[in-house]
Amino acid sequence: MQRRQFIMLGLAAGATLATGVSLYPLAVADQQERRDAAALVLDAILPALLLGALPADPQQQQVALEQTRNAALEFLPFLAKRTQAELSQLFLLLSQQLTRLALTGHLLAIGELTISQRLQLLEDWRTSYLALLQQAFNGLRALLLGAYYGQPEQWPALGYQPPEFRSYE
Repeated sequence: MQRRQFIMLGLAAGATLATGVSLYPLAVADQQERRDAAALVLDAILPALLLGALPADPQQQQVALEQTRNAALEFLPFLAKRTQAELSQLFLLLSQQLTRLALTGHLLAIGELTISQRLQLLEDWRTSYLALLQQAFNGLRALLLGAYYGQPEQWPALGYQPPEFRSYE
């Protein structure tokens, strides 16, 4: 075995071991761990994604963010099984340090990034050449915007009037 082959084999083995160690929690995560990971990621991404749509009052902002997170978590079981699995895997990957580094380029947790860094992260995902990151952006965006604007409390700001149905008596 040549020296170059030995070094490359060592690097490949190290990367495989590191990835295997970091992906092991994905395979054995229970429902509570998956829900905690989802809540962690949603709490971090929502302020950046809803920037400008949130109320001006900080207390009302916090209430709106919590309601939106809870609405998104409650809606997850109604998604297609494949979509549920993909989003669950994304949330778990973003909650692990090594895989978060690979997906975001940051060692810090997403919640520890500044709002501008979170916005840049979402923009990078949106314009990424990797279809997987574009899919992650679009899935999160659709889920979170639907959860926010699906709440009746947000309808007056949109000028939305729900349809009224005639009663048949």
